[in-house]
Amino acid sequence: MAKEWIENLAQDIKQTHHEAATDFGIAQHQASVIAQRGLPFFLAFTSALQQNINELRTQLQGDPASADTIFQTPTPVEIKLTRSRFPWFDATILYRDDTISLDYAKGLGTAGDPTLDRNTLNFAFQSAPDNTLNLIESFRDDPRQFRQPEDLARYITELLFLPTPSAVATQ
Repeated sequence: MAKEWIENLAQDIKQTHHEAATDFGIAQHQASVIAQRGLPFFLAFTSALQQNINELRTQLQGDPASADTIFQTPTPVEIKLTRSRFPWFDATILYRDDTISLDYAKGLGTAGDPTLDRNTLNFAFQSAPDNTLNLIESFRDDPRQFRQPEDLARYITELLFLPTPSAVATQ
């Protein structure tokens, strides 16, 4: 008889908490996927972005709109981009746990005040049921989704260099 109440209690716990425990397990697994694949995604993105900048530098060489774009990586999880003219911009890209953030100021002509009119974009990693990693632009009604680091690199390159970036997102 003493074991019957334990069996009943165990059954109540299973019924009451099974769904929450299953959801917790799934969330833990997704967090693990993000932890394992987030930094490699960011490092591949860094490489793709640097390739974009280098290719633009080559293509603009000798043109009056040519200006040096400084690409710095003070740490493996931080990128600093600056350009003094046509267009000018000052940007910092950071990777933190499950997000990538872009903080930037830009203008079409020569360098303005990089402390004014700054914009911030945030991108959050999400793990799909098949364990693939997606990056979703946060705080938007229709968020862009990036499945490949090169797609994000293209979007940010266009965002910084063009007046209005094209819709590069892979849906």
